[in-house]
Amino acid sequence: MYTSRLHATNGVVTLDFDALSGELLAFVRESTADNLLKNYATRAHSPLDGMLLCDGAPRRFHAPRYADIRLHPELRPAITVRQEAREASVTLRYPALVADGEPLALSAEVTVALPEGDCRTLWTLTLDNRTGCEVDDVAFPAIDGAWLGEFWQDDVLVYPHFAGCRVDNPTEQLASAPELIHWKWQEYIYCYNVGQETGTRDERGAYVRRLNYSGEASMMWMDLYDPAEGTGLYIACRDETMAMKSLRMESFGRGDPGCGLAILHRPALGEGTWTSAPCVLAFHEGDWHWAADDYRAWFASLHRPSHARPAWFEMSPGLMAHYDFQYQGGGIVHRYADIPELMKKAQEMGINHLLLSGWNMDGFDFGFPHYTPNPNLGTEQELRDAIAACRRMGGHVSFYINARLCNTGFADQQQCIAEGAVMQRDGKLWIEKYGADDLSFASMCIGDRRWRDFLADTVRYLTHDIGADSMYLDQFAMSTSVKCYHPEHEHTGNPCAWNQGYERLLDQLEPDYAPEGLALLYEGCNDAFGPRASGQLVSELHCPFRGRMPEVYKYTFPDQILMDMMNPRRRSAMRPEHIARHSTELLHNAFTMGAYLWCYDLEEDNCWRGDDEAMARLTGILALRRAWLERYGQGRFTDTVGLKDIPKGCQVRRFALEDGLLLACAGEKGLHGAVLARWDGRGKPRCEAMTQQWPTPMPYPCLLSEMDGVTWAEVPLPQDETAVIALREAD
Repeated sequence: MYTSRLHATNGVVTLDFDALSGELLAFVRESTADNLLKNYATRAHSPLDGMLLCDGAPRRFHAPRYADIRLHPELRPAITVRQEAREASVTLRYPALVADGEPLALSAEVTVALPEGDCRTLWTLTLDNRTGCEVDDVAFPAIDGAWLGEFWQDDVLVYPHFAGCRVDNPTEQLASAPELIHWKWQEYIYCYNVGQETGTRDERGAYVRRLNYSGEASMMWMDLYDPAEGTGLYIACRDETMAMKSLRMESFGRGDPGCGLAILHRPALGEGTWTSAPCVLAFHEGDWHWAADDYRAWFASLHRPSHARPAWFEMSPGLMAHYDFQYQGGGIVHRYADIPELMKKAQEMGINHLLLSGWNMDGFDFGFPHYTPNPNLGTEQELRDAIAACRRMGGHVSFYINARLCNTGFADQQQCIAEGAVMQRDGKLWIEKYGADDLSFASMCIGDRRWRDFLADTVRYLTHDIGADSMYLDQFAMSTSVKCYHPEHEHTGNPCAWNQGYERLLDQLEPDYAPEGLALLYEGCNDAFGPRASGQLVSELHCPFRGRMPEVYKYTFPDQILMDMMNPRRRSAMRPEHIARHSTELLHNAFTMGAYLWCYDLEEDNCWRGDDEAMARLTGILALRRAWLERYGQGRFTDTVGLKDIPKGCQVRRFALEDGLLLACAGEKGLHGAVLARWDGRGKPRCEAMTQQWPTPMPYPCLLSEMDGVTWAEVPLPQDETAVIALREAD
């Protein structure tokens, strides 16, 4: 009997494959009978597509379709479905993949497992390449034309752009025009997206947004969910090696609706075979928190290396950043002799941690990698003495170095660049630009042992010789990972070893930490490196401004500390007006998320002292955060899970404590109303509160009630701007 479709089900999820081509035609949640794949995207390909790098232009390849198979019957895949009572598996063997309608000497095998009782389907791909070209990208599993429920307009896509972002109605939003502004600060012209994420149109007509890991992608998962339907789709890669990859989201627009999601593997495969890490496609109930829970559980099973944070950092509410020693254009605001006074001013605000940038020879965003004292600012001994004075004051000091860049204009660095810079496939070096038009920087390859040794030696010098107890590595996890083909680097034969190079750097740094530890900070956040850092700078200001969600990473890894940049409403020249006018919202969001506040003191460029209202708010919140840490510790961030009925206009986040829970609350127009918090403790809790105006614990009321077998504590919100409320087991 003729069969056009082949079915596989475990009773939870059903998959339908085209019996001739092996294309994925249905992905059905059995409890609702909802097929996620609602539009057959003719310009996209499932279950995989990819890119070959040949001597000429790149060539996109994909699994053969009907027309390809009619012309070349030998292309028909062999499809095997093993269907058991409560589980199933599917194998698709492609004799050859195609590009531009022509068969390639590139074969593939796809396996899909549907375990018993599991909403997660597990996907694996093996390629055998005999083309003479390099397999660059492979999108697998790749789906398109997807939405949940009746309408695509109410779907939400959450993805790990830096710490996290969301796209509302991704079908239409990804295909919309970007909302960009430009902002001038000193030598810099910054571009800011004041809207949500958008895609870039490719040769297929798809509007594609790609996030490289590491770099813009901090984790390897995305989640598409429908708040009205209470259902979602999760896609993730379970790669224990944390190898360089990318995430792809795409749309063909409203006229060809549906969202496309894919894991982009980076095999850099020449002749031979390659097998992907297992990937997950899963239906789930609820929103993106389910996806984060699943990814966290998998990651915890890996038992990755971790490093304890120094005790002082655990109790610190934030740092004061000074980029104003020597700017890129040569302007000098402070010298080494000023550092103790800068520490004193920070301590008066409630901050005990300085970050010094532009301290080095030739200054910030110019003198990379001249990480030696700048004679325009003072002598090495003056720098050493200044740091020692700060330490005697009970303060802590971090130095800025850039983990990536080398100024191409420095005569003394030409050998370093030739030996250590990222080399592209065509032999050209990877060059980046920041600030002034006449400056350029080589991106240095972390897979070059000489560059890695230099960074480790610099950290050792600044901590052991100069006396800092904290280090900040700029661009460490924020800037994109890059393939490197330099023949003399450690990764020879594997140009995609970027993440592994940074892990080796962390290995080199740890043996030199002082007994009390080093507060290691870096730009960006990333699951591969996060367990070994004290703080990760998420730079929420640089995300698409509508849709930023740093809580996505924080909830996935609740025990890690994220740092976020704060700015005042006035005297905020470093940031554009659309950010400055949301300064209180950003501060409140960071506070309720338990973030480490990265504040600036840049005199006329970004300074709190010229804004009395913002200064009072910041100092009040810093005092409240210190009291929170001293009395309750960091807590374990659970976001809004376990909360109900949060009043409109208020931010309330929940933290788990060893003996209860903590609510971090903020409201720009003042807190009001009451919130329900799930209470799993014994009996009625002890409840106490602290507020911005009264950062001392005071007894506080709460009322318990039962709903559907769950105990809820009704907690009125204090009449203040920010507050901390703790519910703990009674003695």
